[in-house]
Amino acid sequence: MKRLIAISNHGQMVGGGEQSFLDLVSHLPPALWEVLAAVPQEGELAKHLRNRDISVQVLALPSLRPRHGLLILKALKDYVHTCRDIRPHLIYANGSRAALYGGIIGRVLKIPVIWHCRIADPDIYLDPILCRLSTKIIANSQATARRFKPLFQHKVRTVYNGIDTGWLRDGAVKKPDLIQSDWKVILVVARVSKSKRHDLALSAFEKVAPSDPELHLVCVGAEDQLEPEWYNYLMNSTKQSQFSDRIHWVGQVADIRPWYKSASVLLFPAEKEAFGRVLVEAMACGVPVVATRSGGVSEIVTDNQDGFLVKPGDINEIAATMSALLNDSLLRNQLIKSAIQRGEAFTVELHAKEMHEIFEHTVKDRHN
Repeated sequence: MKRLIAISNHGQMVGGGEQSFLDLVSHLPPALWEVLAAVPQEGELAKHLRNRDISVQVLALPSLRPRHGLLILKALKDYVHTCRDIRPHLIYANGSRAALYGGIIGRVLKIPVIWHCRIADPDIYLDPILCRLSTKIIANSQATARRFKPLFQHKVRTVYNGIDTGWLRDGAVKKPDLIQSDWKVILVVARVSKSKRHDLALSAFEKVAPSDPELHLVCVGAEDQLEPEWYNYLMNSTKQSQFSDRIHWVGQVADIRPWYKSASVLLFPAEKEAFGRVLVEAMACGVPVVATRSGGVSEIVTDNQDGFLVKPGDINEIAATMSALLNDSLLRNQLIKSAIQRGEAFTVELHAKEMHEIFEHTVKDRHN
């Protein structure tokens, strides 16, 4: 049996990256891999990992600031001691900060390191360092893979995130109490930050709402604590809307499935998304999607086949596309059928199988 130390940037369930981390380490073959998950603090992620019988250790990952020099040295020392105790065959780092700490430890102890990169925007300072420290780099889309210079492309492998389709499609799940039986729900699932473009969702809803009094906009996702002014702006925009009684800000939820079950369409207006996990989840649940043509989104959604792609920032096109989708039952049914089939290409089982093979080859190559 091989041992893996899996390092997460966050201890909370911040976004799709943490969910993918959780799903991956809990779906690796337990007879072949013994996993220790390292998280920077106690929180939701640690709780979910333990619920899935994954061993967890809290090891700090101080932010990379000069004034944190002593904390960084202490954290590196703690990681060295942990790795010497468990003698892992491989270090798996979920995120850039995790990759820096894991990469340094890997160099010191001669352990191969895999950096799972989930952001398409390059970091001109860290990327050259992390690419050299990493034995291999996993990109969650081709858009993310293009972040890296040709010099490092031989290390990069694209592996799409996986989702648990069985869990998503549980027939026992009921719609939320908020949703009335006659509502047609336009659903947005995203952290409330500028990059997710909730402002476009509000503007597009203003255009489609007059045509149907049963239309409601439901936004699920936590407020981004780093952007309180953006959240306040959206709340003020909602209050000023003549359709404010049909706009609902739900916040973070423990279970997203009831909200997918209630949705007539998923709107995904983000313009710089490296992957778009919620798109795959919605499609697998049979929810038609309207998404911005950018980043890794077009690698998931085939326009006019299993969803619709619209021009970034084009409120009129977003509104027109949603109207067509909501008012044409034949088109909706065709999209739903194709979307469910497309979702099968992104199962957590396929993802874990591909990642397991990469882990095995990385360890084997290091010992050859």
